[in-house]
Amino acid sequence: MKRRAKPTNKVDKVEPSPSELIRSAISKCKKAVLIDLLVEFAKQHLEVRRELEARLNIEKPVSLLLDDIETAIALATDFDERRMNYNFDYDHESYEAVEKGLKKLVQHEELEEAKRLSIELMKRGSYQVACSDEGLMSYEIEDCLKPVIKAVKRAGGEQAKQWAAEMIRADEGGFSR
Repeated sequence: MKRRAKPTNKVDKVEPSPSELIRSAISKCKKAVLIDLLVEFAKQHLEVRRELEARLNIEKPVSLLLDDIETAIALATDFDERRMNYNFDYDHESYEAVEKGLKKLVQHEELEEAKRLSIELMKRGSYQVACSDEGLMSYEIEDCLKPVIKAVKRAGGEQAKQWAAEMIRADEGGFSR
């Protein structure tokens, strides 16, 4: 015979969600403490830093932009070589950061730096494409390179031809063929 639970007159308490607990704790903090917390969190978590920079429309000096693009290229094109010839995971957000960074360099008329970084992207990215099963990241690489290609084409001249030859030499996996 099954026992029935006794009805209670107590109102069941609803537990707060983790977000509600955080909101409650944050609302008790002073502004300076919150700023320090956000800055420290952004230092420790690249995704948070990128999100804050985007939401706050932070314009960086070119030197910091260059560092960010170099880091993003390294993260985007990184993969476990033990997973060659498989559809391995890759960092979409870092490819997006490379694309945005290269666009900003072109907008700031830093074409030489954009060309240098695009060669690095071609070298590392084409190797990543060649080592993957289906080369799914090739579209991201193409999107990253478009603003630089357009700017170089507009600039024209012998330097454009030299850069194109360097891009072909940097193509380690036949990406540009």
